[in-house]
Amino acid sequence: MFSFLNTFKRLISKQQTALTVEPEYSDEQLLQWATGCMLETLPDEFYEARISCFRNIDSEGRIAIAAIHDFKLSSESEYTSFTPPDNLYATHCIEKILNEENWREATITFTPQTTRFMWQ
Repeated sequence: MFSFLNTFKRLISKQQTALTVEPEYSDEQLLQWATGCMLETLPDEFYEARISCFRNIDSEGRIAIAAIHDFKLSSESEYTSFTPPDNLYATHCIEKILNEENWREATITFTPQTTRFMWQ
């Protein structure tokens, strides 16, 4: 009887521990890694860069994600597209941040000094 109770208590404590596990990486870390990856192919001097992801779920539940990477050299210039060394990495970071959310659009916009993340 005591071994049954000990086993039962151990199983309950494992389940409670599993429920309170922290996420593998923080949102801030994921944003830093996403922008760091994109910085590799940007010019040394740029005004602003961004990745915009668009998620679509079809009637059968299949998910498709499209991403656009672009940047501005100055505040007056137009956005110009660029290809980061791994064009899926930043998208994957966004997916991890929004893992539990029902999102359609997400954008990381960053300058050499700041980073913003918006989604809907």
